[in-house]
Amino acid sequence: MWYKNLRVFRLQDAFTLSAEALAEKLATAEFTPCGKMDLTRYGWVSPLGPDGQSLTHGANGLIAICTKKQDKILPAGVIKEQLEDTIRDIKTKEGRPVGRKERENLKDEITFSMLPQAFAKSSISHAYIDTRNKLLVIDSASANRAEDLISALRDALGSLRCIPLMPHNATTNTLTHWLKSGDLPGDFTLGDECELMSSQDERIIRGKKLDLLDEQLIQHLETGMFVSKLAIQWKETLSCVIDDQFSFKRVKFSDALLERAGDRTPESLAEQFDHEFSIMGLELTAFINAALLAFGGEAESELV
Repeated sequence: MWYKNLRVFRLQDAFTLSAEALAEKLATAEFTPCGKMDLTRYGWVSPLGPDGQSLTHGANGLIAICTKKQDKILPAGVIKEQLEDTIRDIKTKEGRPVGRKERENLKDEITFSMLPQAFAKSSISHAYIDTRNKLLVIDSASANRAEDLISALRDALGSLRCIPLMPHNATTNTLTHWLKSGDLPGDFTLGDECELMSSQDERIIRGKKLDLLDEQLIQHLETGMFVSKLAIQWKETLSCVIDDQFSFKRVKFSDALLERAGDRTPESLAEQFDHEFSIMGLELTAFINAALLAFGGEAESELV
């Protein structure tokens, strides 16, 4: 349940639905597994996991939601081999070439004939709505997966106006200044990883487990390179990599925080989830607010 990546979106309207009311709307698109002839299925599942009873969970102004996507696995090489065999048979038996349109139709026929025997692969995307701060926080390293969840939420609600949360100061400028000066605001400190890119050519330098105050890194910045990703720590509670899109990847919570979340003996799955979700949500809310402040606040052009 502990989020590993953060893509944060600003809701441009107040979110007034309760967790229960939202669950009713999501129920119209609840996930169902792929049938024999389905390539993919997408829908809402309980954020509490397979044994959860509700499609939402509310705690302290936060509403947890979760989507599930299931895809049939059809190896492209297998389809291609079967297609080439079919085309070869047509050429041999009928003595004629196979055109592009017929080739595409044959490929579709082969694909659908293989669907009933194909294995299914599933993936889960967690998110929560921060009703007090008008934020949607999605646990995803992929922009496309985050957009899929937003589209599904928009469909369930009828409309949802949201945009990526962006800071006032350009992300790359701020990250470059932090690395060059070693001076980070508030409770932020440098981690041990960065990615540098060049504004003049296609050079990219990536490094892990580095001393980010090393003079060689600073020399690269002096040649016109800039920081596109930077590992940071916050309050000895959370660490992550901030990228040039103001998204947060490889989020790790401190052992002390995880131990605090596990120091209770819950009587139910919902109680356990509620306890962990409340602690995580509280920390992430404070972290997101602190990150915005460290980058000069929120971009005015993104507000309504």
